[in-house]
Amino acid sequence: MKTTNELKLLFNELNENPYRRLNFAFILISVIPILTLIYIFCEKSFNNIGFTLFFAGIILILGYVVAYGVMKNIINKTIRYAAKAKKADELKSTFAMALAHDLKSPLVTIKANISNLKAGFLGTLTKEQDEAINVCKDVANRMNTMIMELIDIYMIEAGMAEIKISSFDICGLVYGQIRELAGETAKKNINLTIELPPNQVVMKADKGKIIRALNNLLNNSIKHTLPNGKVNVKISSAESLVKIEFLNTGEFIPEEYIEKIFDKFERLNKSVEGHGLGLSIAKDIVELHNGKIWAESKAGSPNCFTILLPKE
Repeated sequence: MKTTNELKLLFNELNENPYRRLNFAFILISVIPILTLIYIFCEKSFNNIGFTLFFAGIILILGYVVAYGVMKNIINKTIRYAAKAKKADELKSTFAMALAHDLKSPLVTIKANISNLKAGFLGTLTKEQDEAINVCKDVANRMNTMIMELIDIYMIEAGMAEIKISSFDICGLVYGQIRELAGETAKKNINLTIELPPNQVVMKADKGKIIRALNNLLNNSIKHTLPNGKVNVKISSAESLVKIEFLNTGEFIPEEYIEKIFDKFERLNKSVEGHGLGLSIAKDIVELHNGKIWAESKAGSPNCFTILLPKE
């Protein structure tokens, strides 16, 4: 697990397992009530209680001193470790952002030349050449999608993402994404249904980014649903909030992965096509709009991905 690895790294930073000294400190502290009980049950008089209390006080102070030293060391090292980790993450983000931008320009050239070949501007293609060009086109499109996803993620994380607020009907937006992905559901014979509130639900947000989040969540539900399965989208509205639930009959998600699936490049099922960026982008977009997103999974029940968005 990720948490275990982080603890190992922290223990390496501390150059020791701090729990040993901490346990020793609390053993010292726990000696006091034990000594008191021994004194009460074994001594016939209380003439020497002052000495016992003095001895117990020294042990108590010693225990607290050791515990304080251990905790102070842990906190200081943790702060330094967190600072190093943050710096490393910033460098990684900067590198990934620069790499994505550097890859974008040559990829545009590749796609343009593929289009020219497909259009016959460079001569007539044989059937085999046309099939090879189609494969290249699909790969270039996937690369372009991944590059744009990386740019989106790091722009949002860097606080550089532009938000263009407009008013729109969220129900119409969701229904539009369902129609757009109808071909994908037909391939797997998935029964895709939608439950809408009786009236329009108008909200103010960045329409383009919300479409991206909805598309990613819906696409994720379809990809992880087995053939002949079900995907259901529910929209409900309160006074100031919109709730959208994406339910699918996909694989059960273990509890330790519920939070991690929203991390970049985290993929629960490696056999499913994707880069592990869709849910991360959806999470960033939802949180950019001061909303919340979470997942729930119970054995024997559909998986549920929920987003909660303010209407304004």
